Amino acid sequence: MDERILEHGGSPPSPPRSGVVFPRLFIGLVVLICAEVFSGASLQIGIWHPWTWLVTYWLYFAHFFFFTTLAVRTGRTSLWSLYLWGILFGLYESWISKVIWAGYGGDGKLLLGRIGPYGFCEISMVFIFHPVMSFLIPLAVACLLCPSLRRWFPDLAWFTGRTRGARGMRAYIVFSAAPVVGINSGGPLNLAINVAVVLVLLLVLSRLAGPGLANPDGRSIVAFGRWGFLALCVYLFLLYGVMYRLLRPDALPSVPVQLLTFVFYAIAILGLCLHHGREPVPADAVQVEPREKTMALGVFATVLGAGFVLSIVPRGSVIFIPVVLNSIVWTLMGFLLTGIALYQGVREFRRRAVAHESG
Repeated sequence: MDERILEHGGSPPSPPRSGVVFPRLFIGLVVLICAEVFSGASLQIGIWHPWTWLVTYWLYFAHFFFFTTLAVRTGRTSLWSLYLWGILFGLYESWISKVIWAGYGGDGKLLLGRIGPYGFCEISMVFIFHPVMSFLIPLAVACLLCPSLRRWFPDLAWFTGRTRGARGMRAYIVFSAAPVVGINSGGPLNLAINVAVVLVLLLVLSRLAGPGLANPDGRSIVAFGRWGFLALCVYLFLLYGVMYRLLRPDALPSVPVQLLTFVFYAIAILGLCLHHGREPVPADAVQVEPREKTMALGVFATVLGAGFVLSIVPRGSVIFIPVVLNSIVWTLMGFLLTGIALYQGVREFRRRAVAHESG
């Protein structure tokens, strides 16, 4: 990799610990909201439940910052590279939660049947839900909270852009997430309590994180230093080692099926190898407009507002139709995006090869 990339995208400077702790906790909360609130996964037991803060929050926190650190250090921060990092993130749904094998409830009941040994709809957690909702969207929000991060992730500005595609994507997030929030809300009162808890946490952490997010070099927030990254690795090793057998051990498939799952890792890693690392863009080439933060808050409020309205609708009624249809679309879209990411990697690899031969 180009030495300049290592210089600009390698190990970040070591800031005062107080300058990164609260921003990281705040961004971790954003990840939790996008993954667990927008999917409704933690709504019924409650965001305030001890399991959420002892296990779920730190699971997302560790995965998110593990892959953002790798992205920054390798310079693989393009949109498609980040999507592939997100696939590696989402594969925890096999070893820890067992969702892709045993369904959302862990009881072997799959929403719409199987595709090989995997749940047809459940596999979308690996190929689109976590890459987008647990990784790309929270990282795009982090760039709004800490504008200097856009130097390393300029492609994520697309999510809050004015293009027709960006507007369509935001509308689709509302359309797809609101019914899921409604159906998994546990009722309007339970949803209201969850939202109140989330808002209080956001308010408190935003105040505490403010000074750190104003850092002109926000790289240190999303890219851990040597010892911090080692701690992430140890935590994830223990998490996978313990939860693999402890959480839903009866949901584990045969050994050949487990080994087959490593093919997904190979696909994502191959795609990342095809993509080339790059330098951060100049500081004066990126900016965050005030309307972008307002827009992001609007999407958040619309999803929860629509989810609240839909939470009044009986669970077994027509509300289930868009949830099922969206699950089908997610799976197909996930396969499509994976193909595009690999195709873009091949094109980039060929361009580099031609440039090398010409030089």
